[in-house]
Amino acid sequence: MKLRVLLLLFLASIVTSVAAEELLTFDRKNYMGWIYTRSDVELNNANIGANRITLYHYGEEDYTLVSPMVEATGVRSIIVKVTGKSIISEDEENAYNPTLGSPTVELLNENNEVIKSFKYYFTTVEVDRYFEVNFDISDIPDGKFKLRLACWDADMNSALAIRKVVVEDNALIGDVNGDGLITASDVTTIYDFLLNGDTSHLVNGDVDGDGNITSSDVTAIYNILLGL
Repeated sequence: MKLRVLLLLFLASIVTSVAAEELLTFDRKNYMGWIYTRSDVELNNANIGANRITLYHYGEEDYTLVSPMVEATGVRSIIVKVTGKSIISEDEENAYNPTLGSPTVELLNENNEVIKSFKYYFTTVEVDRYFEVNFDISDIPDGKFKLRLACWDADMNSALAIRKVVVEDNALIGDVNGDGLITASDVTTIYDFLLNGDTSHLVNGDVDGDGNITSSDVTAIYNILLGL
């Protein structure tokens, strides 16, 4: 016990901070390889800046935004960060509906089949929009996927215009408590799990990737902190 306390005190003075790796970006400077399915609106700097990349359905057509293929080998989870604007109509008879305008974020495989999907529900009427979606991709072969953004239920008065999309690696190996850093507190979090079954702060507990959370994961964090 005394050795553990001394080691934790030593490690408490060590902080490893690693910025999330950016895997994919869409904005006014980064849109090559992306596909906007509305053929009469070109995907370019001006249209992105003017909020013309809108997601909605019209008749039998769905206007979506699809990314190029991403190869995130070794990545366990990602976070998709989306910035845009809701196209809010002032026409009372065709008022904006936040439920209709709620976006769906999908991961597609090479055959454009949906692997994973999440619908983010808007509950308020606002113009400026920002939301985040997390995906576990540890079960996706080779970490290969495309990203598709859609508003399957939206009409023209409830469309969502996409201004920026950033996909980041959301699993910093060793950051067990999810605070964005690797510190002695991550060791404590695993100890709390092993001794007390406390999972309240456990995010990425399987540090060594063997499929289990054991004392070897504590050793793995020590090695990270000590630069081994």
